[in-house]
Amino acid sequence: MSHDAERPGWWELHLRHARGEPLSEEEQQQYAAEMARQDHEAAPLGNLDTLKKLRNELDDLLEENTQLRSRLEQLLNMVAESHIKLDSQRRRET
Repeated sequence: MSHDAERPGWWELHLRHARGEPLSEEEQQQYAAEMARQDHEAAPLGNLDTLKKLRNELDDLLEENTQLRSRLEQLLNMVAESHIKLDSQRRRET
């Protein structure tokens, strides 16, 4: 077996690290190097101002959605009341 094949893979190191198991100096270096590589390759989180704008827009839309749902409930109640009145009038006419 080659030396690389004998070393634990990064995921195994990650699991051991997550469980709080000790890593050797070499394993710690390997783990840290892979974490740095992954962090470097990860998609940027984005601009904080853009994130704040999106959050504000989301909050506005959630408020509008709440208002629209309330209005929908009112209209549905009005329709139901109208049906009841209409049915009542029809029964009186027959």
